[in-house]
Amino acid sequence: MTSTVESPLHWNYWATIIYIFGMFGYLTIDTINYLFAPVDDDFILFVHTCLTILFVIDAILYTIDWYMTAVRLRENKDEPVHYRSELIACIFQNLGSYLYLLSALLLFDKSAYMELVLLFQFFGTTAFVIESCFVFLGWRISFRRKPSTNPKRGCVSQDVSMWAHIFYIIASLLYLCATSLAYRIYSHLNIIHPSGVLILLMLGDFFYLFDAYLYYECWKRDKHEYDANTEQQNLMQLNVVKQLTTENYSYNHSIDEDS
Repeated sequence: MTSTVESPLHWNYWATIIYIFGMFGYLTIDTINYLFAPVDDDFILFVHTCLTILFVIDAILYTIDWYMTAVRLRENKDEPVHYRSELIACIFQNLGSYLYLLSALLLFDKSAYMELVLLFQFFGTTAFVIESCFVFLGWRISFRRKPSTNPKRGCVSQDVSMWAHIFYIIASLLYLCATSLAYRIYSHLNIIHPSGVLILLMLGDFFYLFDAYLYYECWKRDKHEYDANTEQQNLMQLNVVKQLTTENYSYNHSIDEDS
């Protein structure tokens, strides 16, 4: 039975898909830079800019996903809006994404703006670290507000969501270390993208990419639960309609017999 109810998971799906492709792109570029020395041709810069635009779109999609879940599709419209920690996380995610986009645009004239590029990247990754902490905080608050009856949900090793949030924090911290180190080395030694920074970036890319896969697994689990609950609600509504139809038929039939 097809549900006519608007799914709250639609925007989350596309945000997760973009997250996967975007991190695969970053891992590819950072690996090329590490194996073949930093590549500064226009094509690589163009691809890098496209990836930053992709993550701006990704941040917007996650914000729409928050709005759909917390505001538009909430069960009781009279209740205050929940998921406020996730809203703060969305704000910092958008901030970090736009800072990375600005840094990518400035890279086309790196001789004049390289220090500013690294500074924007540092503040961008700082925003992502703050975002990751608020995401984890919001996840914990949601379970305190509405505990799950599933023993595999919550702060247990079987919960994929917990590991996804943890990997996101670790990846963000690795990127923060890499961008901080890159800025310090460039400021003091005028060296761009030393091998140590690239290794940290690739390690962060691996964590982000695996984290994206875990978030996709979370989406599949939530989609399965949502479809099962929706199907159950539809069947209950259908049974109620059938029962009312049967009662109306019996009532009308009894009236016809009396007449």
